[in-house]
Amino acid sequence: MSLRMERINSELRKKIMEIFLREVDDPDISLLSITKVITTNDLQESKVYFSVLDENKYEKVQRSLNLMKGFIQGTLGKKIRLKKTPHLIFIKDDSMKYSVDIFKKIEDVKNSGQWDSGETIKESE
Repeated sequence: MSLRMERINSELRKKIMEIFLREVDDPDISLLSITKVITTNDLQESKVYFSVLDENKYEKVQRSLNLMKGFIQGTLGKKIRLKKTPHLIFIKDDSMKYSVDIFKKIEDVKNSGQWDSGETIKESE
């Protein structure tokens, strides 16, 4: 990815978060985090990856985001300087949940006594 696209994605992420923090009053998305934005080279489309603290609210948050998409895009268009405001696609980001699950599994193995911290783990061949 080019440096220009990285800057655009970073700026879009910041501005979208700013919109949620300052201009959207929806309790369902109060604990929303935009984890990354990936925009196509032609700036037609941006995939906006999000996570929420409460896993049970993903579907509700997804619906809210899709209902607010027009407002968010319109507001975003006023806040950024691009020829065209990209079409936003909101995608659930499970990477944080995955990381927490892996950490818990490692802790379980450590606490079960099956792992001696002095040993090195070798890859199976």
